[in-house]
Amino acid sequence: MTISPSPTSITTRLHLFGFGKEAIADDQKDLQNENELARYSFEIPADTNINVKFDSLSIMIAAWAKLFTDPEQKMGLTTPVTLVELTNALDAKGNAHLSGVQFLFRKPAVSSAYKSKDDEKGSKDGQKKEEPKKEGGVEVRVEQPAGSGDLEVIASRCDIEEGTMVKEMSEQTIIDSLRKAMAAWKKEQTYGGGGEWQ
Repeated sequence: MTISPSPTSITTRLHLFGFGKEAIADDQKDLQNENELARYSFEIPADTNINVKFDSLSIMIAAWAKLFTDPEQKMGLTTPVTLVELTNALDAKGNAHLSGVQFLFRKPAVSSAYKSKDDEKGSKDGQKKEEPKKEGGVEVRVEQPAGSGDLEVIASRCDIEEGTMVKEMSEQTIIDSLRKAMAAWKKEQTYGGGGEWQ
């Protein structure tokens, strides 16, 4: 006699391992467009100085991002990155105060023994090489919308164009690490994890 598992137990196990529609992470529920990868929103109480919280979050994001370029850290990126800090300024529409970083993906260094066929062909024929495609990247910005008591952290794709290959593994590594950093920052802002803002 064969006993087949019930559909309910299979579904429960799938959800346990991160599959299924309930497996969407909280930071991915309110994405605004296809290039957004994660979004965090923090409601700051009226009796708390929001500028101090904005600065604290901005400093933490900058320090966290530098870990990805430190060879001593094992952050798990499969693609090398260059960091570009976003200056503390107003957004293009003047609606939000923002800061943050861009992780710009770079092509891995390739020895001359492993040149691509296109590179070899171009150098033999004396043709000009095509302008290289952008490698893409991830922008993580801290926003303080004007007139709002909220702070937002938004991670989205950047530096992309037609033909840019999306580096999903590297994006996911950054997002997973960002998720942990956001949880740590929020915990640091509360009294002993009790939920009250300092």
